Amino acid sequence: MKKHILSRILSVLLASCLALSAAGTARAAVFRDVPDSHWAARDVDAAAARGWVEGVGGGLFVPEGRVTYAGFAAMTARALFPEEIPEAVPGRPWYEPYMETCVKKGVFDGTALDIGVDVDAPMTRAALAVAVANALRIDGAKWPEARELAAVYVPDIGEYTADERAAIRAVYAMGVLRGCDGQGTFAGRDNMTRAQAAAVLIRMSAVEREPSAPQESAPTDDARQRAAYEAILAMKARYPEGTRWTNANSYAWRGGIFNVGYGCMGFAFLLSDAAFGEARAAKVAPVRLEDVRVGDILRINNDTHSVVVLEVREDSVVVAEGNYNSSVHWGRELPRETVERADYLLTRYGA
Repeated sequence: MKKHILSRILSVLLASCLALSAAGTARAAVFRDVPDSHWAARDVDAAAARGWVEGVGGGLFVPEGRVTYAGFAAMTARALFPEEIPEAVPGRPWYEPYMETCVKKGVFDGTALDIGVDVDAPMTRAALAVAVANALRIDGAKWPEARELAAVYVPDIGEYTADERAAIRAVYAMGVLRGCDGQGTFAGRDNMTRAQAAAVLIRMSAVEREPSAPQESAPTDDARQRAAYEAILAMKARYPEGTRWTNANSYAWRGGIFNVGYGCMGFAFLLSDAAFGEARAAKVAPVRLEDVRVGDILRINNDTHSVVVLEVREDSVVVAEGNYNSSVHWGRELPRETVERADYLLTRYGA
């Protein structure tokens, strides 16, 4: 989560700059209606500097103005999911890209937006708690432990739904939302103000995130070949040595070059799909033994017979095949000369 590392660095730098400013010169207000004496002045400045909140024009922020679902969608998408905001479409509502991002992510799940409230409706503090909890969970926040949640005291907690209670306790425990008085009363039916929303964004950015899980590296070539071998060999139980398989047998392939194979080609396609599923195939010619891998299909004998490679040796391959004397055969060894005289090879590695 590089954006969170950058966010924390910015937070430290911003805090340092503000400290120096306080010690030296007075703060220059970003918005004319958010003076230095305003309780959320620093948070509004910080959120505006990061592009998360914007003024309403004329140098004004309107800190006590209401926060709508559309407005909070814009703030949240800019703060947490900036890379996922689609391009705005000319002539469409300004909030559409932000709302699309948040709705797809599930930010507003469990809020009134779920039951059709207008996007321009004001958000209550309870709805905001649910949306904030959703957003933080989606963004990988470290969730409070059960004992931390149990320790949260909210005098008016009984006034809310079960989902709201869970969200309120979580955001209290994470220090993102706070009470409105000395007793910690949440006042969840009150509307959220723009100043409060700016403060919430800054607190959300400071919540510790879970360490990113290391990305799984792509399987090595050896691992893919082992997996292909095991998948093909598992088919031997269904098609044991000597199972009748002639040109009357067919199979529709998912590799993409041919649609249906008959006889030996059909059996080769069947084993290939067992090993590679929906992976697309590539056709290779001429064929070198060094390029052959487990699960590849060789077309041999002057374009008359198909085999599937089970094992690649130094100067030969071991194959499985259908319609070999009208039956299934496992384990025939083909020398290098036969392999490199093949008409072509069908491979699903890296295609």
